[in-house]
Amino acid sequence: MTGKVRLSDQQKHRAARIAQEKGLTCPDCGGSEPVPTDDEILAHQDGGADVSMRCEGCEGASEMALVLSPEEAKALGLHSLGERAQAP
Repeated sequence: MTGKVRLSDQQKHRAARIAQEKGLTCPDCGGSEPVPTDDEILAHQDGGADVSMRCEGCEGASEMALVLSPEEAKALGLHSLGERAQAP
């Protein structure tokens, strides 16, 4: 299930920090400062989520996705997405 979710500034900051901790890098320039886009977030039934990211340094056209575990998604405040994914 996807949902148009707007992350707060605090959530964006946390997502960027998680991406850096996981070593997510830009495929265009190799930069290690990806930031969330305002695109859709893909929620998984297990409570995890994929957050679309972009490179803040080069703003290249390559897409990146930050794959969050259920625990990471919950810490980011996205735990309600998994509940909606399970709803009929």
